Formats: sequence, structure tokens, C-alpha cells
Amino acid sequence: MSGRITPIRIGSLAALLMSSLALPACAAEAVVDQHDLTFVPATVTINAGDSVRFTDSDHITHNITILNPDGTSDDKGMDRYGQDIAVPFAKSGVFQVHCRIHPTMKMTVTVK
Repeated sequence: MSGRITPIRIGSLAALLMSSLALPACAAEAVVDQHDLTFVPATVTINAGDSVRFTDSDHITHNITILNPDGTSDDKGMDRYGQDIAVPFAKSGVFQVHCRIHPTMKMTVTVK
């Protein structure tokens, strides 16, 4: 086999290049820690389809409750020390997050 570039090889390379361009983008993940009875950071901005991973570095249990832009809420459960809860955000809008156990713990997730 010679090192010549043949029309078949060019076609194969072009098809490979085009298929790699058509791959969907991977969703990103922002990380928010629960530390000293606060969400750190207190605000994040992500794209629709991305997730927020809530970590708990406090030595106490927290709760993750999401208030949706339409006024409904989703309780994502209890987050204990050393555990994570990943929450996907499929639609754009401004979401308020709070801990039902510690009412002063609040944050905002803006989804573009």
C-alpha cells in the first residue's frame, strides 16, 4: 500500500471529520458546597441541560429544595456530610434554592 492519498481515503477522512463535528455537546456541572450554613457560591449561572452538584462539607444534614420560576417547588432530599446531590436543570429561568432545615440558607441558579 502506498502513502498516496486516494479519493477513497479523502472521502473516508471527510466522513470521519463530519461525524465528529455532529457529536452533541456534553452537559456541564457546577459545584455548590454547603459550608458554614451557607451555599458557596450563593449564585451560579449555567446553560439549560447543565447540572448543579450540591456537596455538603458541613458536619450536619441539609436539605435541597428548588423553587421553580413557575412557583412550584421540588424537594431534592436530604444531603448529609460527605454526600452529593446532583440536580439537572433542563429549562431556562431563575431558580431559587433553599434548605428547609436552615431557612437562612438560600441561593440562586440562573439557567440560560
